[in-house]
Amino acid sequence: MSRVRTLHRSGPLRWPGALLLAGTLAACGVPTGGAPEPIPTSQVPYDLGSPSPTATGAPSASARIDEPRVYLVAEDGALVPRGRSLSSGALSERLDQLLDDLATGPTTRELTDRLSTALRPETSLSVDELSDGTVTIELGGDAEAPAGQESRRAVAQIVLTATSLPEVEEVLLTRAGQPVEAPLPSGELTSRPLSATDYQPLLTPTASPTT
Repeated sequence: MSRVRTLHRSGPLRWPGALLLAGTLAACGVPTGGAPEPIPTSQVPYDLGSPSPTATGAPSASARIDEPRVYLVAEDGALVPRGRSLSSGALSERLDQLLDDLATGPTTRELTDRLSTALRPETSLSVDELSDGTVTIELGGDAEAPAGQESRRAVAQIVLTATSLPEVEEVLLTRAGQPVEAPLPSGELTSRPLSATDYQPLLTPTASPTT
């Protein structure tokens, strides 16, 4: 048993617009020969003399859908994915490494981005069993379990992180070998295996900030 420590295009064609602009300027009496002269803004039609808005690229994704991810807590309370690179190996080894990254907490860069974790620092996570897409994760350590909304986030972090590996479909949590009654986003407790779908509501911001 392994143990974890504590988702081109070519640009638009511009030549038709250039011809249209040249024809328009000629019709306005702008000389086409000799040295170039500045054109008064009032003579440039259709606000063509106005500055073009600056193009902005789409924001980069925090994590690709096809890579292993750990889920952390943003300032608005939403759980957000951050990609992780795993060494090749058996599923249990990769899952062990991923859970280790989760238990370790945010990286320095992620702390700069004001990401946090609902897991207590003393919490340990270990892969106990893998069977037909369900992984049993043992919760260990002397840390006192978080309460209220933080307990729901903590469980969601574990479930969403583990199921970011395509081979894992559900997570069963145990402590001292016994099934744990884990909180769903609604606050309801359940000891059944948990799926990523169960915690989709926590991927959107909450009304109150995290504390």
